[in-house]
Amino acid sequence: MSIIKCTLYSLKKIAKFTYQVRLKSIHDITFMAGQYLLLLINGNKYPFSLASSPLNKNFIELHIGSSVFNQKIIDIISHITYKKIILIDVPYGNAWLRINDYPIMLIIGGTGFSYAQSILFTIFKKQPNKKIIFYWGVKNVYDFYNLNKLNLINNKLNDILIKLIVENHNNIWKNKTGTVLDLLKYCKTDIKKYDLYMAGPYSMIINIIKFFNIHKDIAPKNIFSDITCNNKKS
Repeated sequence: MSIIKCTLYSLKKIAKFTYQVRLKSIHDITFMAGQYLLLLINGNKYPFSLASSPLNKNFIELHIGSSVFNQKIIDIISHITYKKIILIDVPYGNAWLRINDYPIMLIIGGTGFSYAQSILFTIFKKQPNKKIIFYWGVKNVYDFYNLNKLNLINNKLNDILIKLIVENHNNIWKNKTGTVLDLLKYCKTDIKKYDLYMAGPYSMIINIIKFFNIHKDIAPKNIFSDITCNNKKS
């Protein structure tokens, strides 16, 4: 891991409580798709998934937010906005993308999309023909930030199936309501043939893993998530 000095390149609000932050460094930032960094602020360390592709060496993108108002998020955004130098510690995490011939299933909750974005853009550059099933679940429809990027990815990749679900019903959302786990219960795909990458709330990940173990007989070696990941970097 390395502590790197960065400056703010751009900041914009991309959802009700979520911000896109782009940082620039004069040094190369080395990581793998699916890893995360620690944002160092006043002696505290805040983990955030790297939303950018590792092919971009001097820029990194973060999605900082939550599904509800969070004062900690506001404080972090304020620090990033007004500090001339922003310190990051990078890289961390074992749930990075394995470059192999297996199809993948991405299972995401909330702002876990930042994790998925890094993986998807890297696949586009390295393995555009890889088979992908992408699940994304959020609490409220406005939590579907960056749908324009998801549509861009959908148009660029040759074999991707996207399934979205919203937990809280409203008049805007006309598709399925429920959780990601609800979608997975009706999945007819032979998941054993896939590498599974997951990011999102702790309880969501744990419940999905329990479901896979009991009902799908999925081996832990095929599951990659920093919440439970036992796969060490090799």
